[in-house]
Amino acid sequence: MGLYERDYYRDDTIRLQPDWDGKSAVSYLLLLNIAIYVANILLSNFKANDQGIVNNALMLAGSDATKPWLWWHTLSYAFVHDASANGGIWHIVFNMLGLYFLGRSVEDRYGKWEFLRIYLSAAVLCGVAWLLKNSLIGAPNSRLLGASGAVICIEMLFVLNFPKQVIYLFVFPVPAWVLGVFLVLSNLITTPTSQVAVDVHIMGILIAVAYFFLGWNFSFVQDLGGALRRLRRKWLGPKLRIHEDVELASGTDDAEADRILAKIHELGKDSLTAKERKFMEKYSRKVRARKQEF
Repeated sequence: MGLYERDYYRDDTIRLQPDWDGKSAVSYLLLLNIAIYVANILLSNFKANDQGIVNNALMLAGSDATKPWLWWHTLSYAFVHDASANGGIWHIVFNMLGLYFLGRSVEDRYGKWEFLRIYLSAAVLCGVAWLLKNSLIGAPNSRLLGASGAVICIEMLFVLNFPKQVIYLFVFPVPAWVLGVFLVLSNLITTPTSQVAVDVHIMGILIAVAYFFLGWNFSFVQDLGGALRRLRRKWLGPKLRIHEDVELASGTDDAEADRILAKIHELGKDSLTAKERKFMEKYSRKVRARKQEF
């Protein structure tokens, strides 16, 4: 079997200039990042080498490794961008352009919620890896901010899903796999500086490669949240039980089953959440019971 015949080498027709969709995950992320950037500019009285009041509160510091109450910075850093005179506006511009032009196709491939889980998980994993590295080398005064790790992860997933899709790289039309090669080589040959977190970029690339080739799915994040809520209700909530076998309208059940089956066909069984698996088990029993009645 040749490379171009493999399932993961797709040649889908996609839109690289997507219409604005205010309900997409990409739109939410764009608006949130831009809003935080503008708020930081408006609320801050910048001094020399200062990042502003919002950035200082949300960015990740090397010293946070010994401060568990600040570990939430391993996510928040990805929503603030360089506001110093050296960085200018280009830090956020390049990240948001990459997210806008390539992110929507990745969101269409994996679905809105899985796309969000990929993006946020990549941000956290990149932040944790950076924090551990700086703890090991003893760099408590280092700082990390920006969505680059998460955005590069999304860009690499685009490359892996649509390697033959023509895109424009520095105004030159090239297949997407060229962008992948450029991202890898440019970060490998770049000397790490205080301005460029090359290690975070490489981590984002590795996450994308692992996700694509190992068949990862981050739905367990949602399942974990549900488990924590159930545990909380068990200890703190009222002792009210709801019978799970209450019949729903058959039309509603059938429509939900069709949606889940389509998801299995597109993404495989591993993409299902615990709630979806439970629904399909109940639905299957119901269908078998109907057949036995006739």
